[in-house]
Amino acid sequence: MLSGFTGNGPSSFNVKTFEIGAATKLDEAVSRGEAPRALFVYVDAMTFWGGSQFINSEGMGRYEDYIIDDLIPAIRKNFNVSQSQWCVMGGSSGGYGALHLASKHPSLFGTAIALAPDSFFEASLIPEIRTALPVLKRIGGVKGVREELLNGKLMKRKDWHTLLNAVAMGLCYAPLRAGEPVWPVDVETGLINEDVWRQWCKHDPLIFLKSRDLKSAYYLDAGDRDQFQLQYGTRQIRDLLRQARADVTYVGFDGTHFDLGERRLPAWQWLSSLWRR
Repeated sequence: MLSGFTGNGPSSFNVKTFEIGAATKLDEAVSRGEAPRALFVYVDAMTFWGGSQFINSEGMGRYEDYIIDDLIPAIRKNFNVSQSQWCVMGGSSGGYGALHLASKHPSLFGTAIALAPDSFFEASLIPEIRTALPVLKRIGGVKGVREELLNGKLMKRKDWHTLLNAVAMGLCYAPLRAGEPVWPVDVETGLINEDVWRQWCKHDPLIFLKSRDLKSAYYLDAGDRDQFQLQYGTRQIRDLLRQARADVTYVGFDGTHFDLGERRLPAWQWLSSLWRR
């Protein structure tokens, strides 16, 4: 179970006022037969910047290695688990991680559930970067954002998520220069540097999936009013997987990016049905 950006596995067990917690919802779904009776592992992969995309990167760290080389062996050592039925699941950044890990390690993750996964960077990232760059220039770049995080000022800004998202994705995807991401957008003109942009886009699922082993079964879901335009990328991923003759199920819903929490139940129902075959 992979969390979205600024979320984290352990926080799924927090008690919420006037709301049933995620762990209770899962327990109830299992008892009704709407989620598989399985071991659910909520991954702790938080970083200083709010997330890791669950990949190895120079700027953020080796979080794919953490999952594959550390976490998976620990699960196998401490629990009596199946060697064949493993699913990697997440929404948003967690959905991105699910696509990345399943397509790179299909012999481990035979199933992937990706809810509104980060994708189609042209639509989802470029607007964020264009909005963030003038502010980053004014406050001192990544170092300035770090200082505002440490002194508690960043989260008081209305644009905190845009700034943090741009920096975090830059540290995950971009080549670095003196510890700063090399941005694909010119801060003066807003024009795209195609050479730099190509390096970012290597990390877009619409690019990397074309060269991966797509033998896993995939479940995709996205709202038709996603604030980060991720419905477009998810639909393109659906089409890409279909063209590759991969096993893919796509479900669209009337909602936004912030409705993804309610989309786990249909995904669990699909997984239960798949594992019962």
